[in-house]
Amino acid sequence: MQKVAFFNTITAISLIFAVFYSVNALAQRELDIDEIQVVAPYEPSISDAFKINLDPTIEDTVTVDMDFDYRIEPRRAYVRFEPNPITPARMRGEPLTKLYRGLVKGGYGSYQSPYFEGFYNTLRSDEYALGVHLKHRSSGEDIDNFPNSTFSRNKANVYGTRFYDNHALKADVTYNRHMLHFYGEPFGLTMPEKNDQNDSLWDPFSGGTRQRYEFLSSEVSFGNYDNDPSGFTYNTGLQHQWLSDRYDGSEHLFRLHGNIGSPVTADPFGVMEKQHFQLEADARYYYHHHVADTLHTGIYSLKPKLHSAVDRLDFYLGANVSVEDDNGNFTLRAYPLAGVNVQIIPDNLIAGVDVSGGLKKQSWQELSESNPFVSPLPGTGFSNVRSDIGLGVHGALGNSFSYNLRINNSQIDNYPFFARTTYPDPGLVPEALDEAGFMPNQPFHVVYDDIRKLQVTGELFYRFGERVSMHLRGDYYDYTLDELQKAWHKPEFELSFSTNYNIQDKIILTAEVLGRDKTYGALYTTGEDQPQEFELHDLYADVNLGIEYRYSKRLSVFLNFSNIVNDEYERWLGYPTQGFNFLGGMSFAF
Repeated sequence: MQKVAFFNTITAISLIFAVFYSVNALAQRELDIDEIQVVAPYEPSISDAFKINLDPTIEDTVTVDMDFDYRIEPRRAYVRFEPNPITPARMRGEPLTKLYRGLVKGGYGSYQSPYFEGFYNTLRSDEYALGVHLKHRSSGEDIDNFPNSTFSRNKANVYGTRFYDNHALKADVTYNRHMLHFYGEPFGLTMPEKNDQNDSLWDPFSGGTRQRYEFLSSEVSFGNYDNDPSGFTYNTGLQHQWLSDRYDGSEHLFRLHGNIGSPVTADPFGVMEKQHFQLEADARYYYHHHVADTLHTGIYSLKPKLHSAVDRLDFYLGANVSVEDDNGNFTLRAYPLAGVNVQIIPDNLIAGVDVSGGLKKQSWQELSESNPFVSPLPGTGFSNVRSDIGLGVHGALGNSFSYNLRINNSQIDNYPFFARTTYPDPGLVPEALDEAGFMPNQPFHVVYDDIRKLQVTGELFYRFGERVSMHLRGDYYDYTLDELQKAWHKPEFELSFSTNYNIQDKIILTAEVLGRDKTYGALYTTGEDQPQEFELHDLYADVNLGIEYRYSKRLSVFLNFSNIVNDEYERWLGYPTQGFNFLGGMSFAF
């Protein structure tokens, strides 16, 4: 055993020496490559190894064709459906605002100016609505250096509506009384004193120059109040207006008007989405009487229109066929009616163009309302609007801002202007004035001319919640006249701005600015072909401010300031307005 062990030990030592010698010999052999660069970690792989699929599949080369017949036999399934009852929801709306039947306002201001206004109405009702409105405003103090410039205005209005199923019967009666004086600069003439002999239309400006208008209007109408344009609509009404003055002049207007609208069947060409037909009829008869003459005039018109809409485009086509009745002399006139609107950006940018025309009666009521210092023997007549072409865009930016821009170019025959004279109108004033040696230059006479009128209008509206609101408007006018030197009393530019600021429903602040460019007036004198021209005023701004304090929902006090810049400008030639004035008072609801 010892010999075997010794032999194994010698053998092992020999093997170790042999291995060591071999390694040593290899280390001394020079390699063919001087330097080895490792560019990536060593990742051994076995390219030819057989990989086992985790989801083994068997490819079957035998194909079996399925060939069989089938059919579907429907069977009705009877289902019994019983919906469970839904518990009704309880809607909690906001409480209705309490309404008051009446409101009275009263106050007193400079120029000895009392003021009163009252309203009385029925409360909420689905059967009827009735109300009355009364108003008084006067001035008992003259403008400096202009005696007899006091005035008074009174109004009484009673109105009512009876509601039926989708119909309404309306009635309205209004009475106005306006007293004033022809206080304008007399241009060196002395007005005679009033007496029993000259207090008539023959000498209307005797006796202090007082004038008094009384106006009574009554109207009744019946129709449906469905605002859906796709449904059938109709409305008809009868109206009467009566105007008289202190010198036995009078004018009556009898008017019958109505309109119907109905949807039209589908467009036969399949282009229009909606079509609606509308027909308006209007008959106006005027009876004007004064001592010098009696006039019977009228306008009778018919206006058919067809409204169509497709996508963002809507337009209408129609005509205005009118008959002019000038004391029994009838003239037939026809005018086109057309318009188109395009919603370029719905509700934000809408562009449109329209063409129209028509007859307009320059009645005594409208002339005296425009200029209350007009002669009691006014030159009433017809204005023929040959064409009126309008182009505009309007829309809104968000919920607070909206705008409106428009251009109108019109051609009008017999457009009225007001001018003063130093001699009587031989066609209207009798010889009695010559015998009295009086020449009425105080009032205004009406002069007519054929014109072209260009008007550019821009409006901006802003509202911030219920607290702040603003409105800005500007108008530019350009008149092309046929015979007159200038457009008397017409400015080239007008500007208006108004704002309202509500502070916690307690304090209401208001501001208003009215601006006008310079205007010119005319004085016609005997023996002169052209009138004498006067510049009435330069560019001015009429600034008005107001404040109201609401002590409660029923009681409030107010204070208004007018013409703060104290500019007594002439609205009409020789007739200055009041300077700075104020009015304070209170209102009460009951």
